[in-house]
Amino acid sequence: MTRGGKIAITILFILVLISLGLNLFLYWQISWLQQQGAAVVQNLHAALPQAISELEAFEKATIKYDMPIRQEFPVQAEIPFHETLDIPIQTTVPISQTINTSVMIDPLGTGVQIPVEINAPVNIAVPIDTSVSFTIDRTIPISTTIPLDLSVPLAVKVSETDLAKYVKQLRAGLISLDEMLTQLEP
Repeated sequence: MTRGGKIAITILFILVLISLGLNLFLYWQISWLQQQGAAVVQNLHAALPQAISELEAFEKATIKYDMPIRQEFPVQAEIPFHETLDIPIQTTVPISQTINTSVMIDPLGTGVQIPVEINAPVNIAVPIDTSVSFTIDRTIPISTTIPLDLSVPLAVKVSETDLAKYVKQLRAGLISLDEMLTQLEP
């Protein structure tokens, strides 16, 4: 064998050994990845029933939240006010006065009248019993700002929202994945 042939065989032998080493390394890596994938699948398969039951519970849940409202609320309005009130008046008005007047008298019956100045004392109580109608016809303008500071409790049932449809689809997908993983188990 020639020297060139020996070198070629030696190089070929070295390349075969490198190829064998790379194949063994590749097999080891694939085997390691397969073990890791199996562990992930087992962990996933173990966690799926809990995820499915939690999604089912979420689908039936009610989300409660107290929503704070802190805002100024402007109010502008005109309130018409039309009312007739009957006010009863029942009272007695005392009159106590002296009236100076002149009176014409005909003392002898001759037709000649003589004026006489007299002071007439008046002392009387006048009863008053009446009802007075009082009409109010007015528009009252109101312009103010009312501060609102309150908390409104909210309760939203997930089953009554659009979110329930997506949760149901996700739960169905997880159930299907769980069934597939069960079939893959040895």
